[in-house]
Amino acid sequence: MDEQEAIQQFLGDRPDTAQLREWRTTLEDRLKALKGERERLNGDTADKLDSRIAQLEKQITALSEEEAITQFVEDSVRVTLAMGTVSDGMDELD
Repeated sequence: MDEQEAIQQFLGDRPDTAQLREWRTTLEDRLKALKGERERLNGDTADKLDSRIAQLEKQITALSEEEAITQFVEDSVRVTLAMGTVSDGMDELD
């Protein structure tokens, strides 16, 4: 089993770091656009956008946290695989 297969097996149905990063980046782009639009508005429309902006900021924070956790998991799988490879090489020296 190669590294990527091991990571995907460990993650199961959960998205990998690259997918989470893509989603976060998409939301950040949308947030930037909404903030630009918000500057041109006032009244009820601006208040609705404020609510949407706050919601996007929460989603971005959650995705950032999930991305960091998933990156840690992926790195842990890589280290574990690498340690197994080193250990296998040490066994051959005996």
